[in-house]
Amino acid sequence: MEDAHYHIAIEGPIGVGKTSLAMILAWELNMKAFFEPADNNPYLGDFYADIPRLSFPTQLYFLVHRFRKQLRLQNIKRGRSVVSDFYFKKDLIFASLNLNGRDKDLYDRIIAEMLPFVEEPNLIIYLDAPMSVLMERIRRRARHGEMLITEEYEELLSTTYQKFFQDFQDAPLLPIDTTFLDFVNREADRKTVIKIVKEALK
Repeated sequence: MEDAHYHIAIEGPIGVGKTSLAMILAWELNMKAFFEPADNNPYLGDFYADIPRLSFPTQLYFLVHRFRKQLRLQNIKRGRSVVSDFYFKKDLIFASLNLNGRDKDLYDRIIAEMLPFVEEPNLIIYLDAPMSVLMERIRRRARHGEMLITEEYEELLSTTYQKFFQDFQDAPLLPIDTTFLDFVNREADRKTVIKIVKEALK
């Protein structure tokens, strides 16, 4: 892997373990890690309490900052492998759930201007887990704002993710069911996932 430069993007619904796996792969595979700016979004704390009112500014903030991160990681990838806990086009998933009318039309025009500058990753790792597991993980990590996420919203998000990646062909896709995998706390599970990723990169 020293001779080739990769971009691995990790995706999946909220609470599935994207950031944790990105940190693990960055360490184990000597990659530069990039994280989406969830904690810095000034709208996110109130978003889940009033989704209709705050959807557009929340979405726009994420779109702009993901785009900036995407361009930066593409530049770094020229000389080093990178891993991100987001796939840029995942923004379309959330926009389809949260925006409509004039807001959705404007969003579509903005992202259409960005997409020609976005390179596809060499591998997308799609993490998934049952709803009970996702909700338990969200409650356990107790991030600001996420405690207001309802099971209905998370289930809709998870279903939309599944549909998005069902016939996905834009980049190589590696689905991993994390129901019984604890790659954060169990070394055996961590080694298993790393082995699977290495094989996929070949």
